[in-house]
Amino acid sequence: MPGPQELVVIAVIALLVFGPERLPEVARSAGKWLGRLRSETSRNVEELKRLGEIQQLQADLKGLKRELDDAKRDVTGGIKQLGKLDDDRGSGAARSGATERQARPGRADDDPPPFDPEAT
Repeated sequence: MPGPQELVVIAVIALLVFGPERLPEVARSAGKWLGRLRSETSRNVEELKRLGEIQQLQADLKGLKRELDDAKRDVTGGIKQLGKLDDDRGSGAARSGATERQARPGRADDDPPPFDPEAT
């Protein structure tokens, strides 16, 4: 920012260039243009800040989407593993039943279990 001596030099040069009649008009125009420049600059700075915030939010959303996709993959994998366990248990139960039937060929599935009168 210019000091007081520089401002005096600028004022003298402006007075010589524009003359005493046009100097107030030129100063007003320069003030208006400077005000417009400042307002445009501040508006652009605010817009850039909002744009930065939007980009940060988009990055956060991408991160959340990745986390949700990972969680979905984990849940889907868990469900598939549970399905495999159920299949293994079902086929294991069928095999153990067949083994049991083979071990006792004289007993059919319709026969009642043996009765022990002393156990009651």
